Amino acid sequence: MTTADGGDHESTALAAAIGAEHHGPARSVTTLCPPDAPVEGAIVVVLDAEHADVAELRARGAKAVVARPADEGERAALLRSAAAAGLALLLVDDARLALARLSRALDHRPPAAAEGVDRSAVVHPSARLGRDVRVGPGAVVAARARLGDRVVIGPLASVGEDAQLGDDTVLFARVTLYDGVRLGRRCRLHAGVVVGADGFGYAFGPQGAEKIHHLGGVDIGDDVEIGANACIDRGTLHPTRIGNRCKLDNLVQVGHNVQIGDDVVIAGLCGIGGSASIADGALLGGMVGVADHVTIGAGARLAGRAGVTKNVPAGEAWGGFPAQPVRSWIRERYLIGRLEAMWRTLRGTAAGSCRDGGEGPGR
Repeated sequence: MTTADGGDHESTALAAAIGAEHHGPARSVTTLCPPDAPVEGAIVVVLDAEHADVAELRARGAKAVVARPADEGERAALLRSAAAAGLALLLVDDARLALARLSRALDHRPPAAAEGVDRSAVVHPSARLGRDVRVGPGAVVAARARLGDRVVIGPLASVGEDAQLGDDTVLFARVTLYDGVRLGRRCRLHAGVVVGADGFGYAFGPQGAEKIHHLGGVDIGDDVEIGANACIDRGTLHPTRIGNRCKLDNLVQVGHNVQIGDDVVIAGLCGIGGSASIADGALLGGMVGVADHVTIGAGARLAGRAGVTKNVPAGEAWGGFPAQPVRSWIRERYLIGRLEAMWRTLRGTAAGSCRDGGEGPGR
């Protein structure tokens, strides 16, 4: 957990912001710290309340603690120890969700670009910029691009012709949006992301591979976050689509014509083949590979490094290569691990048979 430093925040206001139950005195906090390294003025989120040492946290400078008690006994113990230490105690139903909300409230890092349009940026006269837009050094906003209110374009980022960005969307340094790309509201694209490059599509003729020009775009919904150096290819004739609230990790590759529903989470180094479809709420672990034209059902879960070569039904968990239902995959791995012992048993049985006058198996 990183530390976020900034101005003072009252613990009662933070409790209201994260939906916590506040106990004890109101305390002024300035930073969010992990339990093993609190500093003066910190608020600490304890993911394992059973082993929380509130007195130790207070001695090391913490002013408030966020915890989820497992039962009434643990709740009473936390209340007693926090009161004795003079700490503000924020009780929550989900400590990790509270961490996410607190990290947002206490994130005082500088924006990706300073106020206004930097003098070194290039903004085409036909581009339309909303209110309070920030454009950083060396950035380019091309013809007829439309930027909503409070959009931030980081240093050396490039927004292509006719691209559209919704309100409060942020592009960090060196993000590249090709022509016609559309982003919704409150999206965050981290450094090096490329959206709208041509897909990997070729036709093979007498002179070898001939390029299929990709004339579709990319449509991305609201509240989408895309990690550093991820690539989203444009569609061949229709747009590649990513739904609302999707989260893509660093170095994810999304091929042309892919259709991704809402609330999909894709971990780092995944590759999604062209024209694949991923329904709402699916979860893909790290390094998952999805073959082209495959459909992954709503709520499906794919274990890390799974190789998906056929459709995955909704709600199922799959793993392995080629991917299969998790129970089958685990059983298969178990049996493979038993092969050596099985071979020794069979070899011993065969040797005994030979001693008794049988022929035994051939070598």
